[in-house]
Amino acid sequence: MKPRLVLLHGWAVNSLIWNPILDQLDSRFDLTVLDLPGYGSQIDYSGDYNMESVIADILSRAPETANWVAWSLGGTIALAAAMAEPHRFEKLQLISTTPRFLVDEQWEHGVEPGPFEELAIGFEADYSRSLKKFLLLQTFSDNPDEKRTSVSLVRELHGLLTEANPPSHQTLQFGLALLRQTDLRDRLGELKVKTQVVAGQSDRVVPISASGYLYEQLSNGHSFVSLPGGHLPFLQHPSDYIECLENFLLTDLAGES
Repeated sequence: MKPRLVLLHGWAVNSLIWNPILDQLDSRFDLTVLDLPGYGSQIDYSGDYNMESVIADILSRAPETANWVAWSLGGTIALAAAMAEPHRFEKLQLISTTPRFLVDEQWEHGVEPGPFEELAIGFEADYSRSLKKFLLLQTFSDNPDEKRTSVSLVRELHGLLTEANPPSHQTLQFGLALLRQTDLRDRLGELKVKTQVVAGQSDRVVPISASGYLYEQLSNGHSFVSLPGGHLPFLQHPSDYIECLENFLLTDLAGES
């Protein structure tokens, strides 16, 4: 029997973001690919959009127990869910995830709110154009070879993600509010689920220092992997990513990579 694996996406996109690596994952795992409330197959979601309600919604559609891979906003939600309902998680991989998204006087690893508020306004006016801009930001690299690969990847992802109905402006704003309000720093020591933190070395959305802080605050038995690429390291370097995922889920390796 293949291990159960749940995939959870991030803000402004839907579960189709996983499609470029889905065949590789499907050959090794029993997959459940979830849409966050208000996205993709859950576009008609009409419930509350606080952390507790979102956690309850995704867990209601997930296997009773499974391994989880969660990215960006999905990572923040999965991290909170694993603290609240640890018995639902076998292992947890967090990609490009931060315990606190926005910068403040005590948190230098966050991002300034202005650019992302502007991005949300752009999504309301023109989802397709803003999505392309957002994907380019997520795949940013100074490496000329990676730049060429990123253009191709953005083109592929943009085509996939615009096949589905776009999330409403309200859903996008709810997601930003969740990112603004969530601060899990003081609770990281509570996490009992074995966790791997994966970071992109050139991430301009969630700085690698935020992922490093997340890892350092977890108790023993967790692991940290940094991959080339930006906010989408699992798609920019899929072979390296699949290898680190299989090492984490299919063996008992632990410790820093």
